[in-house]
Amino acid sequence: MPMATTKADRLDARAARKLGIGFALATAGLRRTLLLSAVLVAVGLAALFGQPRPALLADPDLAVVLRGMGMIKAAIAAAALTLVWWRAGDAVSWRRFLAYVACCALLVASSVLVLKLAILIPTSIVFHATLLTLGLLALGDGGLGWRTRRRR
Repeated sequence: MPMATTKADRLDARAARKLGIGFALATAGLRRTLLLSAVLVAVGLAALFGQPRPALLADPDLAVVLRGMGMIKAAIAAAALTLVWWRAGDAVSWRRFLAYVACCALLVASSVLVLKLAILIPTSIVFHATLLTLGLLALGDGGLGWRTRRRR
């Protein structure tokens, strides 16, 4: 069982142990369904409302470079989504998990907007700020494999 860091994490871990593997699997399924739904809604909204800028489409070389950057951002978002999908199967507080879901939805939506060549500068800022937020969330999560020092 991973090391719990907050009271909510300890309560989730205790509840999963007491209620058995069936409860843990049902909770993991619910969390993964929520994650997948949020990501699909974010992709749909970004694809629907993002309009490519005509000035960027006029220069095909620049469009190829920017779309390549968008593919790199999409790969980073897919890696983050995979890690959160894996984390959804373990005991983590709902508040932290919802923050993970929001970050994944923002990452995926911003990478779709970069691929569509729409709103590039604000989208890139949101992407990198969300990636930083996701890293800080993961740093505070006690179940990711590293041990934190206990204060005495």
